[in-house]
Amino acid sequence: MVAEKALQTLLKGMADLQDYGDHADLTITCGSDTYKVHKAIVCSQSEFFKLACRKHTDFGGEFKEAQSSIIEIPSHAEDPKCVKLMIHYLYHLDYLEVETAEVKERNRLEENFDETHVLKEGLLIDHAKMYAMGDKYGVSGLKDLALRKYQEAYEHTSEGFANSMIVIYTSTIDNDMDLRNVIIKILSKDMNNLMSKPQINQNVKDLPLLSHTLLRKQLRLSG
Repeated sequence: MVAEKALQTLLKGMADLQDYGDHADLTITCGSDTYKVHKAIVCSQSEFFKLACRKHTDFGGEFKEAQSSIIEIPSHAEDPKCVKLMIHYLYHLDYLEVETAEVKERNRLEENFDETHVLKEGLLIDHAKMYAMGDKYGVSGLKDLALRKYQEAYEHTSEGFANSMIVIYTSTIDNDMDLRNVIIKILSKDMNNLMSKPQINQNVKDLPLLSHTLLRKQLRLSG
């Protein structure tokens, strides 16, 4: 109980730092978004930011980001929404998602229900993207959280599953198998039903590593 209260106090302090920007010593930009952040927080959790802010590198000298304390993430390279969620995670150890918004909308007008339901179809894709962000920026905690959220979300909705397959297999390195194994398990468990869906069937064909893994798994089961 005491430890939990201490953790909540720490998280509130970190959240306040993000909200008010006190003592910020690093600026991260992505598109039109600008974030005033703290090196001690982002660099301690992200290998990417730690390297970018390092004063001395293995190559001799330092990156320009270390000199300027400004890191520019091109919006054509990253979804600004995902960057926003990643930075939110670094301060809250969680990231906002549509499920939270949906609960808040339940007391609103009827037309809003349809809107939030449509948004919910992107949950699996969002979690897949956040897993990829955690991998790319070296935020292991974010990867673990996104993996768990993906699995939990699939228990409630399969909407967006087909597109999330593409995200997972095109945004992570081939030997990163944690979320890929979840995809394989889902497909293997309900193969006939899922493969009857045109988009899923086509995506499996378009992803050689996935189709090869599924084939090997089926051969082992039949053997």
